[in-house]
Amino acid sequence: MKRRFLLCTAAPLALWSGSAIFSHGAAAQVTIPLPSAPGSVPQTGTPATIPLPQPDTGPETGPEPTPAPPAQEPIAPQYPIGPHGRPDINPYDRDIDMTVPLTFQSSSLGEIPLRLTADDRFLIESETFLRLMKSVLNDPAHVDLTAKLTNLPQFGQEDLEETGVALTYDPSTLAVVVVEVAPEQRAIRDLFAPPRDDISDVSLQPATLSGYLNISASGVYIWESDESIDPPTINFDGAVRLGPVVFEGDAQIGQQFGLTGDSYKLTRNYARLVYDEPEDYRRWFLGDLDPEIRGQQAFVSMGGVGVLRQRRRFNAFRSAVLQSNRQLILQRDSTVRFLRNGSLYREIRLQPGRYDFSSLPLIAGSNDIDIQVIDNTGAVQDLSYSQYLDPIDLDPGDHEYGAFFGPTSKRFGRAPDYRGPVAFSGFFRKAFFDAPAIGIGLQASKDVQMLSGQTQFVLGNGGRILFDGGVSHSKIAGEGYVGGVSYEHYIDRGGLADSFTIRADYVSDNFSSLNNLEGVNTTSLTASVQYTRQFNLKFLTTSTASYLKGRGNVGDSYRLGTTGYYRLNREWTFRAGVDYAKYPSSLTRGSGFSVSAGLVYQPDYRRRAEARYESRDSIKELSYNQSGLNQMNSVGFGAVVAHEDNSTRGQGYASYSANRFDASISHASFGPSISDFGQVNATSVRVGTTLAFADGMFGIGRRINDSFMLLSAHDNLDNRSVVAGQSLAENNYISKSGALGSAVNNFLGSYSTQSVQYDVEDPPTGYDTGPGVFRIYPAYKSGYAARIGTDAFVSAMGTLVLGPDKPVSLIGGRVNLLDVEEGENPQPVPFFTNSVGRFAIANLLPGRRYQVETYGPNGTIDKSFEFTVPADTDGLVNLGTVRPGMKK
Repeated sequence: MKRRFLLCTAAPLALWSGSAIFSHGAAAQVTIPLPSAPGSVPQTGTPATIPLPQPDTGPETGPEPTPAPPAQEPIAPQYPIGPHGRPDINPYDRDIDMTVPLTFQSSSLGEIPLRLTADDRFLIESETFLRLMKSVLNDPAHVDLTAKLTNLPQFGQEDLEETGVALTYDPSTLAVVVVEVAPEQRAIRDLFAPPRDDISDVSLQPATLSGYLNISASGVYIWESDESIDPPTINFDGAVRLGPVVFEGDAQIGQQFGLTGDSYKLTRNYARLVYDEPEDYRRWFLGDLDPEIRGQQAFVSMGGVGVLRQRRRFNAFRSAVLQSNRQLILQRDSTVRFLRNGSLYREIRLQPGRYDFSSLPLIAGSNDIDIQVIDNTGAVQDLSYSQYLDPIDLDPGDHEYGAFFGPTSKRFGRAPDYRGPVAFSGFFRKAFFDAPAIGIGLQASKDVQMLSGQTQFVLGNGGRILFDGGVSHSKIAGEGYVGGVSYEHYIDRGGLADSFTIRADYVSDNFSSLNNLEGVNTTSLTASVQYTRQFNLKFLTTSTASYLKGRGNVGDSYRLGTTGYYRLNREWTFRAGVDYAKYPSSLTRGSGFSVSAGLVYQPDYRRRAEARYESRDSIKELSYNQSGLNQMNSVGFGAVVAHEDNSTRGQGYASYSANRFDASISHASFGPSISDFGQVNATSVRVGTTLAFADGMFGIGRRINDSFMLLSAHDNLDNRSVVAGQSLAENNYISKSGALGSAVNNFLGSYSTQSVQYDVEDPPTGYDTGPGVFRIYPAYKSGYAARIGTDAFVSAMGTLVLGPDKPVSLIGGRVNLLDVEEGENPQPVPFFTNSVGRFAIANLLPGRRYQVETYGPNGTIDKSFEFTVPADTDGLVNLGTVRPGMKK
């Protein structure tokens, strides 16, 4: 009997378009939301269904479409018919339990428990099947399937009749294959979905209480100085997280210079509480604030309370896409081409189903999108629409806001004092689907108030124009205003791109802000232009021009320049440029004509060498840098040698990353000329370490910037070390546990799913150290505690036989703990043998007794044997040859 995969068949697809080319065949449809008329309410929810007319049976107009080869139905492997009238997928005549992949369209959906019955049927666990099919079926179809299987712990092929879903078992690949899902039942597939975190596979949660303290000490020694050496500067920064609340701070102990003399004291840079609401993309602050600003707003240090709503803070990947529910339904296998502004963006081969292309990445400005579909019959259909992307740093439809309130600090770059007036600083910005984005801002204190706004318009030629401005009132300066306008144009040339930007800003004489109460503005007008031209994949140029008009005694200045970059090969790049600058007479240095040239060698992302020359200051410089890695025993180093008018300098530096600390050293020499090089020499040294804890676990490591994980070995691993890192190949570890505590993975970011790999050095044979990787989704400055190993670390192996040369082949069963202690609730674990009767059992407790039961026909218990795990085992127990009924 020949068994073929079931494939859905339907009418050819046709897409609605005024210039579409139709081939002979049945009508089809495409589902696309209709564009809103000006002033109408945008459509949401279910997209409109546009029926397509029947094509004319007369002669076709336009070019003859090239027929695509007909799709070949995949043929399932053929198996002989067994004694039960079915394909003989189980030749062993007894039930076999196993875990196999569930696949759909050549992709694995996950692992699923399967039972091959003695009568050549296969049974699947309903709960796991329904969970894995959620990514394949749309909601109504999944509800119907759930209702069909809800009362069946296991089901077979016949239970799926009239559900639109069909399965088969492929013994050659040991997989269950979903061979049919009706197109109208399939979940919508996003063709251009941006990366998103899948937090469903997170295997470890953050510690309830965690924290870290970064400590570094640095000092400088000037060899020619007769003065005493200043004491080292010691910097502290860190965070403590308790539940959802984080306390973070930064301080230093160092030499402070002042009018009344020098002093060595502790100064605070910031200290604050942070509380996140990641589901709403919102963060709250209490303490020292660093207010975020937009548009014409001015920065000022504040102390008090603040709130910030910002999607990209909790989702670092910003998808520059349109989100407006554009969908199509394919009834046949088709090739779909997406063209953006006349250039091919992507060509995809798609099977029948529902697809969403609303996440198609757009460029800033106007986008003309053409979609071409060629189905199996060769029919070609086209769809065209236009859309613009408003690049105000927000996704279309998204919004952001910030509000900060408290006393201001009159110091900048030092410990805040908050002796200034109480002030408010805030903004709100919104990006729309069908209208220009807008933003407003307000900053106010009793002495000065400033209101700002911004908006932009996307033009039909692929450009945009942005306006922003503000008005102010100050007790000292009176009323003032500021305004700016910019125009940006991005040109997509089919793999090459040019860009043009021009901006101008005007500031009135009395315009004031929170950090400029007096309204002192030495420049009235600034203007700049930049044009980048990409001639080919190797050569591009950037041309710039800028002009500043001074006010009062400050003169005007301007600068014109062009720089070209030519990539000689993958490693070498040549750069050359010319420019002319004119600065006020008080700044005579730097005015005039200048040429520059440079040669860059960069064989990889770590190493970079450059030779450059600039005629304006007669600068000649050679440099080389090799950056270190965040790994144990990693070394970075580099050097710079430069000569310019009346100055020669040279510097060499190196850094080293150890397991528990990192260190760097630098030496620089200076002189007025090459012959006098070395008149002044300075050496600086820095050493840093980190103390970290999480839920009772402690470790010393290298600097932590956000989140971290501590890893240590279970007590039954004795003194063996745990190593942690992104990659364990070639012993490239981030850290290693030992006498100073746990291994510290210091390189975790927040609000993104990440993998943390680990291993145990020289574990006992058979010891189960776990999967070797944790999947985590860290919160802001969170810590994790991972104990590697378990009480149930023993593995047992052996061979199950009925007699000499009679192995029990490919049999399934279960393993039960017999001597269950109070409070334990052990669950049976699967058991199976291979074709020669060999078996292995993991996660056993030392000193405990177990029973193995094997299944007979129809899931009945057929045979069993018992064994005891030695209490002094180091991880592997060899049971040897085992017969049913035996007790070891």
